Amino acid sequence: EDSNLITYMNTETFIIVNPTAGDDQAEKRWQNFENDLKKNLIHYHAVITEYQNHATELISEAVSSGYNRIGIFGGDGTLNEALQGLFKDNHIISEDVKLIFFPAGSSCDFEKKFKHHRGFIQRIQADDAISIDVFKVQCLDFSGKQISRYIINNSSIGIISLANEKFISVKGITRKIKQMSVDAGAVICGLQTIFQFRPFHAEMSLDGKKNAPNSLSNVTVFKTAHFGGDMSYGVETIQDDGQLSVVWLDGMSRLRLTALMPSLFTGTVLKKKEAHYSTCQQFEFRMEDNAIVETDGENIGTPPVKYTILPKALQVII
Repeated sequence: EDSNLITYMNTETFIIVNPTAGDDQAEKRWQNFENDLKKNLIHYHAVITEYQNHATELISEAVSSGYNRIGIFGGDGTLNEALQGLFKDNHIISEDVKLIFFPAGSSCDFEKKFKHHRGFIQRIQADDAISIDVFKVQCLDFSGKQISRYIINNSSIGIISLANEKFISVKGITRKIKQMSVDAGAVICGLQTIFQFRPFHAEMSLDGKKNAPNSLSNVTVFKTAHFGGDMSYGVETIQDDGQLSVVWLDGMSRLRLTALMPSLFTGTVLKKKEAHYSTCQQFEFRMEDNAIVETDGENIGTPPVKYTILPKALQVII
């Protein structure tokens, strides 16, 4: 009987559903998908998230219970929470555990780094997982305690992390605009942030090679070049090459930052003289000024910060 139960759990997909993703629009999307699951006689067990970081707890429980097919129905934030549960305490995931992403959020940047996409039903029926890199960040939380987090998309320090703070907490008319157009919401939050922003001085180290302290507006470390809707660094990241991509923007005036914004939507920012790009396996960042470290849409703490690649650490079905 135990072996039959294990076999069933190996074929049944445990789906974590965040109905509040996409500014509460995921609930209706889930109802439609659940109808399709039932019509196609798919074995699944769905659990609804009820509070922040609930997905972290749920995925830990699912893997501990023997599930090795985990579906995430939500946005990049839900995926981020799930990642923390999979990799907590430097846990190495069994190759049998496969993550299936069902994008239902506002932006779903993770989805954009894959050229070929299947429908949700084809995805849940598939078994051909691919290995992708994940990366780890170590920094200080807002109380000064050392923490570790795991990232699947990107992490920013500077003007983008400040704009993200505004973007995830928008209210009133801006929230309505964001629901209609993620890009329009991102532009409004970006312009508000530029008005308040000042460049900062920092020291960077790529694979142990230090860059002299420099005036900066932003640093982004990423495996996903897309962020905030249709913004992009215009880099084709390879998901299993064991490399981190890093873009940093020189310190510049508010007027110049405003003029630079369109190039983020056209993916041409790296053609600007103020933008720089490199790859590495480990990246460290120190500064004396205050700054926020943002990871996959979540503001987690402050520098000093260290990023380390975890090659082919996760199996995903996409």
